[in-house]
Amino acid sequence: MHRLALAALLIALSGCGLSSVMIKADALSFGDVIEDATNKLLVLNLLRARDKAPLHFADIPVIRESVQQTVSISFLQFMGSVKPTATTDSQTVGANLQLTPSFEVSHLYSKEFITGIASPIDPRVVKYWLDRGLDRRIVLLLFFSAVEIVETRLDGGAVHTIRIANAPREAADIISNRRQGFSGPDALRCDTQSDFERYLKLFNMLRTFSANSYRERRLLARGMSPGAAEDSKNLQAFAALDQAKVQLVYDREQRSYNVYSLGAEPKVAFCFHEDEPTGAASSSQFEVLDIGGPAPGNKTSCFQSVVDVAADDGPRRTSIPLPTFFAGPAEVKEPSRYCSIYNQFTGSGAAARPDGRSKLELRLYIRSVGEIFQFLGDLLHYQDAVKKHLERNAHLGLKLNTPVTFGYCGDHPEPGCDDIFLRLDGEPCNARFSLNYRDKTYHVGNFNPPDPLDGACQAERAGRKDHTLEVLAVLHQLVGLNKSATDIKATPAVQLLP
Repeated sequence: MHRLALAALLIALSGCGLSSVMIKADALSFGDVIEDATNKLLVLNLLRARDKAPLHFADIPVIRESVQQTVSISFLQFMGSVKPTATTDSQTVGANLQLTPSFEVSHLYSKEFITGIASPIDPRVVKYWLDRGLDRRIVLLLFFSAVEIVETRLDGGAVHTIRIANAPREAADIISNRRQGFSGPDALRCDTQSDFERYLKLFNMLRTFSANSYRERRLLARGMSPGAAEDSKNLQAFAALDQAKVQLVYDREQRSYNVYSLGAEPKVAFCFHEDEPTGAASSSQFEVLDIGGPAPGNKTSCFQSVVDVAADDGPRRTSIPLPTFFAGPAEVKEPSRYCSIYNQFTGSGAAARPDGRSKLELRLYIRSVGEIFQFLGDLLHYQDAVKKHLERNAHLGLKLNTPVTFGYCGDHPEPGCDDIFLRLDGEPCNARFSLNYRDKTYHVGNFNPPDPLDGACQAERAGRKDHTLEVLAVLHQLVGLNKSATDIKATPAVQLLP
């Protein structure tokens, strides 16, 4: 009897310990499930964007599991000298373990979420990814929808602008109509290309793309002397001001103090550095990239934390920019006006020689999260179209990379020129995860290439990295920035019944 009670107690105690071990194991397993499901939901939206189908955003906020343990003990003992025939005393011990997992799926259709993914991304988010070490080429492809090259006449004359769209779907239609490779001078290549091809060449030139956070400082008063009786009250008033908004700076030359007001919010300057400037811009080799509005024009914002600005910001240019449009791909004998400006910046052919009377600036247009999904869907369509075109016209000798890479190793064999930006047709043996969409299986590969010594998985090219997972990681956080607690209907809870 005592042995049976002791056994029952041991079973109960071991059941409590078993629950703890199972909860730990299941929590890790549920984390893997959420990771796999979230990744596949992102890729499904990219495939829907490729097909121009509606996007459906969903989230798995919580996975619950109830653990129920029961232990039963029964005794059967006959008392007295007379017992039923063929019946003996008996003892029974029983245990039962029941696991009931469940999960929730929240569809993100609120007005706040849709407004968030349709709004341009904050430049500070772009700076965050650059500071984390994200490849500048991924940033320039992913976050920006177009770039404008602004030609400014130094004598105050007319200003011309050309716009280069980061639009791969339009490029697929232009490339599919090519029936021969280009063999003319490099200065004439621009007139035969699509905007996307021109954008790829342009962003490969920005080898030192960087971001700097700074605050603007405006002069309020100068020449304040602490020893002067008329300034003592001013200094007392200054001491009571918010030091985060007002700054007192000593001027060594004038031996007096200047009072400045600091901007409430830090700003971000995107810049690149030229070793050999192509135009007559200035002695400084730092070039500021404008984001949408009037160009800042102050190159100190590329490396200083506080930048002085004029108290009165008048019009930066007296002339209105004149847009110059691209007429369409054609075989020409002289570069068009559009391509002359483009060649002057990229250094292509004779048109790149500056005349000393103009300078060039860049203006970038930042995307929204929704536009990023559409861009990546268009990129998948572009890669499929280019692949089919190259297979059907192998005799043309077209120099096109599919999937899109960070350069063309045939012309410029530099490190990383063959790295892949995004692909969903990776090798199954090196796939991080796979999914089915409309009766076709897609594979997302790991960042590192497969080991060429592994006989079960042959590497395509030695050292060729696949950045698809990295792009999905950025996309996942961008979607998360626009989620609200009210969008996810869930009450996190775990029910444990011993």
